[in-house]
Amino acid sequence: MPPRLAPTREGSTDLLVPEESLRAKAPKTFPAFFNPAARVNRDVSVAIAAVTNPGSFLDALAGVGARGVRVANEASKTVEVTMVEFNRESAAVAERNVARNKVGSRCEVVHEESNAYLHSRFGRLERFDAVDVDPFGTPAPYVQGALTAAADGGVVSLTATDTATLCGVYPKVAARRYGAAVFKSEFPHEAGIRVLLGFCARVGGVIDAAIEPVAAHSTLHYLRVYFRVQRGAARSDRCLGSLGYVVPCSACHQNSTEETPSGRCPKCGARTRPLGPLWVGGLVDEEVVGKAARVSAERGWREAARVLEGLAGSDRFPPYGYSVEGITSREGISSVRLAKVAERLAQVGRESMRQPFESSGLKTTADYAEVLAAVKESAR
Repeated sequence: MPPRLAPTREGSTDLLVPEESLRAKAPKTFPAFFNPAARVNRDVSVAIAAVTNPGSFLDALAGVGARGVRVANEASKTVEVTMVEFNRESAAVAERNVARNKVGSRCEVVHEESNAYLHSRFGRLERFDAVDVDPFGTPAPYVQGALTAAADGGVVSLTATDTATLCGVYPKVAARRYGAAVFKSEFPHEAGIRVLLGFCARVGGVIDAAIEPVAAHSTLHYLRVYFRVQRGAARSDRCLGSLGYVVPCSACHQNSTEETPSGRCPKCGARTRPLGPLWVGGLVDEEVVGKAARVSAERGWREAARVLEGLAGSDRFPPYGYSVEGITSREGISSVRLAKVAERLAQVGRESMRQPFESSGLKTTADYAEVLAAVKESAR
């Protein structure tokens, strides 16, 4: 039975969506799927497409076409958009949204299984300048297909809603799904983002493709990554040089990075559990993210602008952070403001910034002992 539809508006795009999805806490996947809570996800996607200006855009799990139609309507007046959807009811709604926004000359809705379509690009010249995969759950089964379907220099964007797995709640699932040792840490969402990117880099190696991160964010219940695809075995080899391990020490609480885990904390010598392999390189193309943040601000997308602005400068710091709340709880001291801790660290010549991937915490050039001292001084 076709879904009962209701109008809604995102950006400057008018959409028809399942009426129930606008009031349900968890939108149903059938007979058609639309998640209004993912609006920020789509805002960021449109902003990045607006500044990277792809000639072609593939929405591989299109649903009712919200992202693909918005990209055609708001990101560029020349981009050619292909939307792939296996659910016939959703595909029919996507067709109506294409017509509703008068972008039919540049939009195609394809009724096909998404992974089959992605892999059908293998060895072809008809690859896409941008490939988006926004699944319900893990993106892992789609990664090789997304890399296959992207043109050299194209931007792939992936959503992961299996955040509990990527953040260390289910280590066995993470080992099976992403081939990484993942456990709870003081920077779980950043760790999850880096585990996902590390997995993408390793999968890319299978088809001689490298990844070059553009942006990443953790919002609500999902993680989101954007990266360019660079083709060639030499590029892939260099890319794999950005893989490593983050080693949190449960004895002295210092975090460190290692190319190959030694099993010992380099600070105190205690036994450690390495987290990874994961991506230890940069996450942000400052030019793209800065321009996308300005586009978001100009269009009144405040949350998208906040997400993108929060990434600025984050690559100056190591691939982990420290939880100030965790420190105060562990040390039994009163809570402190992050700004005050940052001020104390600046006084001893250490840079810091708010952790952009967590609800609280710091990224900093300081070691744990210096962070702890700054927290204690701030609590006085």
